[in-house]
Amino acid sequence: MTTQTTTRRVRSGLGTLAAAAVLFPVLAGCDSFFEVRNPGIIDAATVNPVEDGTIFSRSAFQTFASAYGEMIVYTAWFTNEAWVGDTFPTRNEYGRRAIDERNGTHSGVWFGLLRGIAQGEQVIEALGSEPGTDLNVARAALTSGFGLVIQGEAFCEGTMRGPGNTPGPLMTPAQLLETAVDRFDLAIQRGGAASGAEAANIVNSARVGKGRALLQLGRAGEASQAVSGVPTSFEYEVAYVDDAGNRGRLGNGVYFFSAGGSRESLVVPPHYRAMNDPRITFFDSGRDGQDNTLRLWSQLKYPSWATGIRLASGLEARYIEIEAGQNPGAMLAFVNERRAVGEQAALSTTNLTELNAALMDQRSRDFWLEAKRMGDFRRQGNLVPNILQPGAYYKDNIGPVENQTCWPIPFSERNANPNIPES
Repeated sequence: MTTQTTTRRVRSGLGTLAAAAVLFPVLAGCDSFFEVRNPGIIDAATVNPVEDGTIFSRSAFQTFASAYGEMIVYTAWFTNEAWVGDTFPTRNEYGRRAIDERNGTHSGVWFGLLRGIAQGEQVIEALGSEPGTDLNVARAALTSGFGLVIQGEAFCEGTMRGPGNTPGPLMTPAQLLETAVDRFDLAIQRGGAASGAEAANIVNSARVGKGRALLQLGRAGEASQAVSGVPTSFEYEVAYVDDAGNRGRLGNGVYFFSAGGSRESLVVPPHYRAMNDPRITFFDSGRDGQDNTLRLWSQLKYPSWATGIRLASGLEARYIEIEAGQNPGAMLAFVNERRAVGEQAALSTTNLTELNAALMDQRSRDFWLEAKRMGDFRRQGNLVPNILQPGAYYKDNIGPVENQTCWPIPFSERNANPNIPES
């Protein structure tokens, strides 16, 4: 979705949505939007939310895209999908499953994700009833939906923007996921009313996102129904670009923490390296990570700032259907299909507990570094392999691993949001 970009600060009633806008000069019919006397400011009087809805909805999605890479890294550290090769105690708290609500890094991770949701909601509010805005509303609804799903999977509780930029209420994970289902329904409805390849991709992505949310809510039959009809070959990637002056917003956030990135601290742990699975690609960088302690075995799934990251796929739809169905025969056949991809021998068990554990093992390989494992851990618990248990941490003199299964709302949010009581 990202093309060559120009960043502008916008003063308008759309608040932070416009302030973080990534603008697309190649769009037809928007020339006047760039004819400003002050090149750093766009006058609110020159902004038409309907005419410029493509810019605003793409800006919202780009804000989510930036947060998505970051969420992949921090959820990977928390679930032992990667090791923390970083000196910051605030980052090592993720690896130790011991996140303090006053953790400053945690506040940044929280607000990055929350901004993407808020900008999507602002576009929906501004354009929802306007004719000719189906694709832009669908894109914004998809943005909000995936942001809410990831928030609902990662955080113990959460919140979102209220109407008119008002602070949102405290929400349970179930409420966040239910709201995500509503947003995916809106994306399906408005995307279905639009035309073109992007509209079709949004609809299929929203179906997968809806199935993901419903599965997390325990509504298995509805989850299976939501993803039915998604083509097996379907894949939807979040696009990134290598803009040396704006890599934090536009570049691949997993690469940011990998060898060659800005902070070389995402380490592929030994239990993933030992899988000998072609889906788990990595290399020895020949040096230690940023902490000068852990050897920097760096991921190769995303080898550059410009590598896209899969957000939704027909493969995930099949995983949702198989987990929702709990049919031993179908599950065994699917698990063995995925084991063959990973060059593993076939299984022969019909025990559902063993099959579900095998399914979670394959998910941890197929969706490695895609921000899905946190939801798996909260949904399936001990069936998810290689979760670091309470006790000794893999780095000495930092502190023990504790027993968190989800993330707290940061104190900064509690302090700023009158609807969220202090803990």
